[in-house]
Amino acid sequence: MKEKVACFIPAKGNSSRLPGKNNKNLLGKPMIEYVIEAAKSSNLFDDEIYISTESEKIQSIARKLGVQSPQLRPKNLANDPFGVKDVLLDFLKRNTFTQNWTTIVVLLPTSPLLLASDIQSALNIFYTEKNKSLLSVTETDHNAYRSIEIVNGTIAPIFSNKIKKREQELPPTYRINGAIIIIDKLHLIKHKSFFTSGTKAFVMPKERSIDVDTPFDFAMAEFLLKQINQNENRNC
Repeated sequence: MKEKVACFIPAKGNSSRLPGKNNKNLLGKPMIEYVIEAAKSSNLFDDEIYISTESEKIQSIARKLGVQSPQLRPKNLANDPFGVKDVLLDFLKRNTFTQNWTTIVVLLPTSPLLLASDIQSALNIFYTEKNKSLLSVTETDHNAYRSIEIVNGTIAPIFSNKIKKREQELPPTYRINGAIIIIDKLHLIKHKSFFTSGTKAFVMPKERSIDVDTPFDFAMAEFLLKQINQNENRNC
């Protein structure tokens, strides 16, 4: 069967730590527009770019940008404990046109520094290595092997055999950066999870791995995008 790749962008209107973040103005346009532009510029999806939201405002923005939003999702799916996996499974049940999808590329609108080339490279890894699932990651700012807990006010190393080692003696550690998820549709339906045994990692640089969830994250994204714009203007 021919591969049918679709792009799915979940964008809730409700956000507790940064209200309205997905349509918040970021250097003159809604934050969600950056990820939509990256998806369209990748030339991977034809017209198969879909937004799922409970917000009429976000739905209107998406449609004006030429991507599809067939219906508003149930409002309860915009709140804990429901996550992206639940939203996507609900979308698959509601829309019969998804029956011919084989691979789904999930892009999070909270990653405005994502590039089209990141999406292309991640999908290439997914296909060449014949994976069923892939998550984008970035190296942690501080090596996780040197993490601690505080127990009764005292420091308790999580990895007691590693805490005294120098950073350069430890293997690098990574975190999921929330930018790209690629999943085989049938694999998702079977396991009800993005993270299964054998999930492949796509490593992204730290400067493109901002996951906007707080006012500080938003300010950092704004700062980095300004730097990118200034460099582009200098090179014109």
